[in-house]
Formats: sequence, C-alpha cells, structure tokens
Amino acid sequence: MISRLKIGVLKCISFFHTLSLKWQGVSMGKKCFIDGKPYVRLTQGSSVRIGDNVTLISDRRHNPLLEQPVSFRTLSKEAVIDLADNVGISGSNLVCCNRISIGEYTIVGPGTLIYDSEGHDYAPEVGWSQRKVRTGRPISIGSKCFIGGRCMIMSGVTIGDNCVISAGTVITQDVPAGHKASGNPATYEPLPKILGGVGRRKKKADISPIDNKNS
Repeated sequence: MISRLKIGVLKCISFFHTLSLKWQGVSMGKKCFIDGKPYVRLTQGSSVRIGDNVTLISDRRHNPLLEQPVSFRTLSKEAVIDLADNVGISGSNLVCCNRISIGEYTIVGPGTLIYDSEGHDYAPEVGWSQRKVRTGRPISIGSKCFIGGRCMIMSGVTIGDNCVISAGTVITQDVPAGHKASGNPATYEPLPKILGGVGRRKKKADISPIDNKNS
C-alpha cells in the first residue's frame, strides 16, 4: 500500500513538472518521468525537444551524487536541444548555441557539462573579450551511451553509439562508436562486444627465441 502511494505521489510530481516544462516552451514526449524541478532558460526562437519515456532527475532522493538540477539553457535563437526516446539525465547542464542531440537509451550522470560554444572571443589587441559568444559547433551523442558524472563534453564533438565516458573525462575530440574514453585529455580504448563495443584488440604474441629458431 505504501509503495503504491509513493508511486502515485511521484507520478503526480512528475506530471506537475512536465506541465511546467511545457509552459516554459519545452516540447515533451509521452510517459516522461521528471523528479525535481529542472532549470530552463530559453532564448526566444530556440527549442528543446524531449522524446518519449525520457527521465530527468533533479532530486537527491534518486541520486545521492546530485549537486544541481537538470539544466537546459539556450543562448541563441538557432539553438536546438534534442533528446531522443528513453534518454536519462541526472543533474547535468546542457548549454546550447547551435545544437546538442542525444540518442536513444543514453544515460548522462550528475554534474556533467555539455556545452557547444567556446564561450568568449579572442582579439590580439585586448585578449579574451568579456562578451560571450552566441555561436557554437554542434554536439552529437549517439545511442546507448553511458556518460559518467562530472564529465565535460565540448563544442564540435561527436560521440558514436555504444560508448562509455568515464567519470570526470573531458571530451574535446570525436569518440568512435564502441569505445571507452577516460581522463583529461581523454584516451580511447575499444569496449568488449558484450558492452556493444568493437571488441578488444588482440596483442601480438611474443615470439620466443626457440619459436623464432624453429620457424
């Protein structure tokens, strides 16, 4: 009885937050689960599109690592944030000038920043300008990816399908499908096929002096 009551309360909370997102101009799919209030600030003319069965977690009851709500921020009228069906995001920040797209069944961990702009202009006369850049290069994240907490995914990056991005990784270059990225700067290695990867590369066996002599 208590479990059913709790589920009912969570569904009511999710419904309320879904209506709030729609009221703020977000296009919402069906059967989404929204726990905790996301932060949304959209430039007029921009769009945020959320597919079916998407989960957005901004409340610590579901993830003890959360330090912030899910955040959608667009900085130009051309900006598009597009979440495909069955995407899950916990307490991450998506800041968009151009386009950010995330494929089906991809999970994004808490504290991750996905930002498709360089942030500021540089001029030889004055150095870095205080004026913020409102242009960017699109970010594309494939389907069935796992992105750990506190990662940084920067402008112009494409992450292929079935990738794993380890917690705290900084992504400034493309990640091939079926690979794991770790560290700063990120290094890549193929994932095993059981995780949707391309399979581990086999190392060449060392040839012993005896084998070499007999060959």
